[in-house]
Amino acid sequence: MYEYISGKAVAKEEYKIIVENHGIGYGINTSFNSLSEITVGEAVTIYTYLHVKEDAFLLYGFVTKEELQLFKMLISISGVGPKASLSVLSVLKADELAVAIATNDDKKIAKANGVGKKTAERIILELKDKFKSLDINKLEQESEIIFDKVILEEAEMALMVLGFKSSDAKKVIMNVYQENDRIEDILRKALMKL
Repeated sequence: MYEYISGKAVAKEEYKIIVENHGIGYGINTSFNSLSEITVGEAVTIYTYLHVKEDAFLLYGFVTKEELQLFKMLISISGVGPKASLSVLSVLKADELAVAIATNDDKKIAKANGVGKKTAERIILELKDKFKSLDINKLEQESEIIFDKVILEEAEMALMVLGFKSSDAKKVIMNVYQENDRIEDILRKALMKL
């Protein structure tokens, strides 16, 4: 129904952007990766998907068509809803998710909130054929560096939502973070220190 919405980004919330277009404010659910590329007060184009439920019409949107396409692929999998799909796309960028699927890396996918090992394996099984032709060597090297950064930024944002200062959140996260930590692990350890 809506292919995209262009307008001014007027507010950012956790996993949501408000875009004003001709006096109407559209609340669009989005991933952390898309959210991090949007600046409040600037013009933005969000590629959208309208999800119709029994009791609600929900807009989901992303700054790139590739991320929107991956979102549609993810929600087409039985047992993977919009919330889990957003979670996956929040910890993995489009190319990182493609690499994880192509290399059977269910651990990376399972780092997303609400996505367990079985769901991650199902995602790989369902989408593997779509990513067979990738030249993954280059993408794999790039994705390792970006992945840790995204997890740490998401943990920092979560602590800030809970009322902690950005500087305090960063400091404690760097002290407690260990390789292969899920966001829940980082937050649990950080909250114990704070």
